[in-house]
Amino acid sequence: MAESKRISREEQAELPLFNRHEEARDFFEEKYGEKFVFEESFDTGDGVCFFYRLITDEEAYIKGAADLNSNGSVGMEFMKSYQPIRIMEDGSVHIVH
Repeated sequence: MAESKRISREEQAELPLFNRHEEARDFFEEKYGEKFVFEESFDTGDGVCFFYRLITDEEAYIKGAADLNSNGSVGMEFMKSYQPIRIMEDGSVHIVH
């Protein structure tokens, strides 16, 4: 399985401005397809924050998820197999680099 490139700070700076969570989510889903996965959401008090993962190493991600389910722990390979992306209800995007 091929690895995908992480989103760079430069690419993040070139993202369009989104007005709502749905606009940003749709943009990433269209661009990255099944490699862009929803993790969870919760209300921060300033609005709902939606957490996603951009899977950059599918093989390590699948193995790490299986390890997490079987023994409750993950290694660094799993942690490095995806890039966290947070999208706020207002469409603002934060990508962890």
